[in-house]
Amino acid sequence: MRQTRKAIAQFGFREKKSLGQHFLVDENVLAQIVELAGVGKGDIVLEIGPGPGSLTKYLVNKAQKVLALELDEKLASVLRHEVRAENLEVIVSDILKININDLKEYGQKLKVVSNLPYNISTEVIFRLLETPGLFSELYLMLQKEVAERLVARPVGKDRGLLSVICQYHSDPEIVMRLGPEVFKPRPKVDSALVKFRILENPKLEAADYHTFKKVVRAAFAMRRKMVRNSLAKSGLGLEPEKVEELLASADILSTSRAEELELENLVKLSNLYFKAMENA
Repeated sequence: MRQTRKAIAQFGFREKKSLGQHFLVDENVLAQIVELAGVGKGDIVLEIGPGPGSLTKYLVNKAQKVLALELDEKLASVLRHEVRAENLEVIVSDILKININDLKEYGQKLKVVSNLPYNISTEVIFRLLETPGLFSELYLMLQKEVAERLVARPVGKDRGLLSVICQYHSDPEIVMRLGPEVFKPRPKVDSALVKFRILENPKLEAADYHTFKKVVRAAFAMRRKMVRNSLAKSGLGLEPEKVEELLASADILSTSRAEELELENLVKLSNLYFKAMENA
């Protein structure tokens, strides 16, 4: 790691806490992440925000190919200097702006193994999960609080839009918990590695995915209120009587709160709403 720090200094780069850059520096943890992800010679791995390449070094030793997507040109230069492997391709781009479907050119589903910048982690998760047919599994290092929201089940206080969307597309599971001491610079929070097993097909499919997200967002808009009040005041264009009717048809008690609802109930509710809007 000392050699890597010299390379970083050579290229005039400093870690930017404002960008959520906290690089993993513990060699045992890095090796364990790659082992937990089950990276093998048949895998093409996407690493987002590789930084100076501490995790990349372990990935290239196991994977068929590693695609390292780095926003910062200086860090990309450090990465090329530090990790000289034939199976490494460094892509200088922004995960939130790149045409992610271009990655389908590799002809197989990718495995994502990344220590994500914490300030964009939620946006990245949505981007990855909402690109169908591209990924088999995701292994993402996240802020502990975000990880707990991802896996929250009814009736958890952490349950929200992020929980529901993640569980619609995948089976998320926390597989490792870490303190600040294994990162540089040290974050002020604990972290967790989350495994997402991408579902080939949702357990219950939404008739219209955009409508599904809209309804779920509306249901959680007023967390301390009963779901009937949240939906009636959310801008969905529903009169209270229609809200009661849709909730009953979706087998949801009108006195329930959003965090109490199962994924299946929310999908059913969104499908009923979509049909009602089509017939309006």
